[in-house]
Formats: sequence, structure tokens, C-alpha cells
Amino acid sequence: MKFLICFALLSVLAANADAFFDLSHNWSALRVSWYVNPLSSWGFDKMPRDLADNTAFEKKDDMCATGNGKFFGQRYWYKQDPTVILLYDKNGIIAGIQTSFPKTKYTPPAHLKDKYYIDDGDFWTLTAYFVEPSTICTEGRSKADLASQGTGTGLWLQYGQDPIKDSFHVPNTEAEMKEKNPNWGHGRCFWTMGKHYWYNVSQTMDCDDFVPNCILYNGGKLTAFCFATGANLIESSNRFDSPAPANKVLDKFFDSTPDCFFKNPNYFLVSTMHVYFIDSPRLTAHC
Repeated sequence: MKFLICFALLSVLAANADAFFDLSHNWSALRVSWYVNPLSSWGFDKMPRDLADNTAFEKKDDMCATGNGKFFGQRYWYKQDPTVILLYDKNGIIAGIQTSFPKTKYTPPAHLKDKYYIDDGDFWTLTAYFVEPSTICTEGRSKADLASQGTGTGLWLQYGQDPIKDSFHVPNTEAEMKEKNPNWGHGRCFWTMGKHYWYNVSQTMDCDDFVPNCILYNGGKLTAFCFATGANLIESSNRFDSPAPANKVLDKFFDSTPDCFFKNPNYFLVSTMHVYFIDSPRLTAHC
């Protein structure tokens, strides 16, 4: 009986989350990795947004001081795991995130190399920024900015080797996404994630053209996104969402699932990592 009461309360809370959580407020957190198991320490793991609060991640390099221009920010990772690389600005405030795949584990299609998957030494790297990229190494933000603005002022996805010229500024509202970016077609709503938007996806597309990102809206507001690639990378890190056969899961996220996910053996397994800007995805991510 207690379980049924708790379940009913959670259902009501999830269905009416806007009444309890104001999704129009600034992004109050940074969490990564969707997990179905609520007891997993990896699921919805909270990331440090201020270097002063960072006790676990260690410095990988500083792309502001010694970088090659492909990325911006001070880069930090946990036990040298490239799956989550946190980007901090010149002042040590969170500015973005990356996920990297060892070249020994995954080779992206040739025409996507250095477009979405940027050559990063031993890795292929996907990058997202939470502030205007040009400010990361020049101005940065203060602790007061972090407190007032939240995790970021927007979402920029890097689609080339120049973070400034080759970044797509994702609309903060679903209405603007629909109005100004028709190539980003909406997919399905999934509880604890949000309403998915994918770039130029169709049933007859070639999976070699699959853009490795999804955008997630809840209550019409941008609350999360994902890195997604057609490879089984779960063995590389627990940060990735556990892959499953495409024919069992993908129809939950696409309105029209590409046939190539079922026909091309290179894409039978899809690995994703969700990145959240809200503090309680299990309750507020309801679409």
C-alpha cells in the first residue's frame, strides 16, 4: 500500500511538475548520464560547476593557454576518463562539456571527421558550450554570474574546427526551434529525458549522415541535450547510457526511426550520454 501511495504521489508530481519546478528559471545544475536504475551512482551524476567546488576531476589541459584553437576552456576529467570532459572558463566557472571516444574503439564516417567529431589526439571529440564560445578564454564569468545565470546562458553545439564560427546556437524555447530550425524535427517524449529533437532525420536516411546530438525540451524550455553515436561504447565508460538493440528502443525517441538502424549492422547499437541543466530530471523531465 505504501508503495502504491508513493507511486501515485510521484506520478502526480511528474504530471504537474511545472507547478513545483519553474522550468523558466535559470539552469540550476549540471548532471550527466541517464540510468533506469535509481540506485546507480552513475545515473544523473552531478558535475561541479565551479573549480573551487571540484574535488574529484583533475586537469587534462588548458585550451585557453596552450590550445590549438579547436576548443576553448580549461579541460578537466575524472580518472582520465574521456567520456566526460568538463570545460571551465578562464575564471574557473563551468563553460561547456565534451565527450571523447578512443580512436581504437570508434571510427566516424569520413565526411563527419573534423565536422562533428573533431580530431583530438588519441580521441574523436564532441563539444558543447554553455556560454558564447568567444567569451570563455577572454572574459569568463564570475561566481556571481554563475549564481544569477545558472549553468549557462545558452547551448552552443560545435560543428567544425572553429568554436566561434562553427557552433550552432540552440534555441532556448521549443517554439523558436520549430519556427527557425525546420531541419531539427521533433521526436518522441520520454519521461526523465524530455521531448527529443534530431537533425534532418528521416526513415530513408543513411546512418552515416546521423548528427550525433539530440536536443531536449521540457515545458517548452531547453533543459537537456544528448551526445549520440552509432557505436557500442558502454565498455569504454559507465557514463554512457547502456546501449540496446536498435529495434527495441529507438522507436521510443524518434517519430520516424531511420531504417538503417535496423538494416546496417554498424548501427545496431547506439550509445548516448544525456546532459541535464536541471537538478531533478526524474521529476521535471516530463515534456
